Amino acid sequence: MASNAISDITDEFLVCQVCLEDFRQPKVLPCLHTFCQPCLERLLATEPAGKLDCPTCRQDVPLPENGVQGLKSNFLVGKLRDILQQQPKGETSEAREDGVPCTVCEAGNSAQFYCVECPDYLCQTCNDMHGRFKANRSHKVVTVQDLQSGKAAAELRSRETSKCEDHQELNKFYCDTCHRVICLHCVVTAHKDHQYVEIEKAAEREGAKIKAKLTAVKNTADLHQNWIRDLQSVKDEWSSHVQRAEEQIKKQVNSIIEAAKKVGNDRIAQLRAMNAARVKQMEAAMGAAEMDLASAKSCVQFTDNVLEYGSPAELMSVAGELTGRLDQTADEKKADKTEMTKDLVNLTVKPSTYNVEQEVSKLVGEITKTLIPMLSSPPTLTTQVRPNMVIGKDDRGLKRIKVVGKDRVGQFLTSLAVTAEGDIVATDNRNSRLQFLGKDGSFKQRVDLTFQPWSVAALTNGDLLVTGDGHRIHVLDKQGRESRVIQVTGAANKGGTTFGIAVDGLGRIIVTIGRQVFKLSPSGDVMMRIGGEDQGQQDFGSSLRVAVNSRNQIIVSDWQNNKMMMFDPSGRHLFTCGSYGSGPGQLNYPHCVITDSEDDIIVSDCNNRRVSLFSRDGTFIRHLLTQTEHSLGNPRGLALTHDGHLIVSEFTTIAFFM
Repeated sequence: MASNAISDITDEFLVCQVCLEDFRQPKVLPCLHTFCQPCLERLLATEPAGKLDCPTCRQDVPLPENGVQGLKSNFLVGKLRDILQQQPKGETSEAREDGVPCTVCEAGNSAQFYCVECPDYLCQTCNDMHGRFKANRSHKVVTVQDLQSGKAAAELRSRETSKCEDHQELNKFYCDTCHRVICLHCVVTAHKDHQYVEIEKAAEREGAKIKAKLTAVKNTADLHQNWIRDLQSVKDEWSSHVQRAEEQIKKQVNSIIEAAKKVGNDRIAQLRAMNAARVKQMEAAMGAAEMDLASAKSCVQFTDNVLEYGSPAELMSVAGELTGRLDQTADEKKADKTEMTKDLVNLTVKPSTYNVEQEVSKLVGEITKTLIPMLSSPPTLTTQVRPNMVIGKDDRGLKRIKVVGKDRVGQFLTSLAVTAEGDIVATDNRNSRLQFLGKDGSFKQRVDLTFQPWSVAALTNGDLLVTGDGHRIHVLDKQGRESRVIQVTGAANKGGTTFGIAVDGLGRIIVTIGRQVFKLSPSGDVMMRIGGEDQGQQDFGSSLRVAVNSRNQIIVSDWQNNKMMMFDPSGRHLFTCGSYGSGPGQLNYPHCVITDSEDDIIVSDCNNRRVSLFSRDGTFIRHLLTQTEHSLGNPRGLALTHDGHLIVSEFTTIAFFM
């Protein structure tokens, strides 16, 4: 069993991941990552803002008053190194006996013993001398053979390495008042009036709690492993899915092109047939007209000759025939011309009244997303309502089904939330109150506040988180009574106020103050900061709203910069979407932002008077609501109800859509 436990100790735990050398003055951070004190001090010196982030997980590290030196020391590192170094590494027993020199004398003798307390390797002579000192008689001494075979691993593990940093004595007590380990000298001085217990009892008490939590975390680690395996499988298949989809699109486009060519050829053939018939018709008409012309000329010439050269007797002899011929010729030509005029037409191609691009787009088809049947699901602990709704995938048109009037609700509705019971909560900013509505939109109650609320988030336990009061978050119970206040520390904007708020799947609070986004523990401790002045891609405006998805990724809606940004749970920037304008995917003062059950992003595009839908990777999908189709005003707050309704606040009203 000892060898199995020891096999889990690797250089990863014994080497600083900054300098890649053995630890010097190892300091353990709140995220449980350990680094050399000098390395942390160098990192801190390079930060202009004077803050420290964990080099591994990038979590914000709150520093005590005395800086890096005040962080907890990791006394376990030295013990782990001793345990690892003394294990057999495949050498022969003769080589091991010759390979461990005495660390006390300078004679170069081979060590036969090891003092767990000192710790020192001892030859036979030094071991005899070591035991003669009264102070060393209680020390645990084992043989090198037992040490190398693993038989003495228990003695190494039990060796106490934690010493008081003030008095350099072993820490043998635990102060329940200060929550720190202390030595005997601390007990009789600074902690004499505190509650303290022997460190073994405290360790037994806390160890039981830790073991219970450890079991849950190990199960969670297994879920993470399974989830990574599933994601890798999906990732491996993704390129083939994209290739197949591309081939299908090309095939459909080619079929449309072939169909269009066939229709075009049919129309051309029809035109040519019409042309051939018309050519024959025109040739016949031209021949008849030429004959009529010759007849008319002959009649004219004969008549001119008679009138000019004929005698009266000659004229009168043909006068009857001549008059009849002239009348007949004049009437026939008029009738023929009128009849021919009826058959003369021009050919035109009547264009289609349809939007060709839209109709072709329908023929090509749409790219749709289908859920992948995963063997496991993301390991999250749900503490926030997740509506079972996917907006705008199949039902292309949302319809306004109800409006709650301004006379019953409020004057400036800036944010919405849906409680675990399904009630709707609206922040009535200018009236300094919260408005509670039932599932059907009926008014239930109002809660007056001492400040103007900006945003509200609902937890599954019924509590509400409300922003708008300086650097504070007010926590209200189900009845709207204040249960506690969370003070957000470290904001750069001293005169700003808490603004946007959301809660991730692990119960951590995401809140904005000025140009910064904070992640807080459920108790209110600052775990991470994003943004601030001159932070490149993290350079926000001063009015930010936030949302989180099922992966605990953070979506920030930036009112002033007309964009949205997504960050992973550690604060690493993933992408930015949106730009100023009124076109597809553009924004004009985006306000509230939420996510649906597929993690797609819904944002209220206030000055464009619409609500838009983006995919989880920031790709614009479509406009869900618009002023033209849904009589939408200036949308502010957004929320999804448990039964699948999208609700939108528009200054003084709340509209329900399906």
